[in-house]
Amino acid sequence: MKKKAIVITSCVLLSLGAGALYSLPYVAIYRIMAAFENQDIEKLAALVDFSEVRENLKRYLGAKILGDPADDPPAAARDLRDSLVARMVDRAVDDLITPEGLAAYMKERLASLAAAGGLDRPNARALFMAFLRHADFAYTSPSEFTVTMPAGEEGEAVRFILRRRGLSWQLAHMEF
Repeated sequence: MKKKAIVITSCVLLSLGAGALYSLPYVAIYRIMAAFENQDIEKLAALVDFSEVRENLKRYLGAKILGDPADDPPAAARDLRDSLVARMVDRAVDDLITPEGLAAYMKERLASLAAAGGLDRPNARALFMAFLRHADFAYTSPSEFTVTMPAGEEGEAVRFILRRRGLSWQLAHMEF
């Protein structure tokens, strides 16, 4: 009888632990939204890996701007074009992807989400609940979690990728 109770207790504890581990990205998303709402730059800096977001965004935007490699100009023009695009993207991303810049962008995005949800004075919990209703969530690997915001009025979907660092999760990549 004692053995059976130990096995059942172990299974219950294992299930609770697995559930807690599964929910950690959602907790990180809530904490990020609360930091955006409160304009808490220190907390935001801890929850977002700004250097990785900048580097990934630079690569992503550079590839989007340069377009199809089949339309390549001659080598000299291509080198000049690539250099100009790289400088332009580097400067724009470095200026915009800061705790303050990202907070301003997300504040606008969350305000439109709140308006779509019929919220007058949104708080972090209400925004998080509206976010859960409108976004798509998926684990792409045990250490990567994606959140896709559907296309808004401007017609573009935004993907946020969170990566696990130990037991905590950080925003590491954004795609437009």
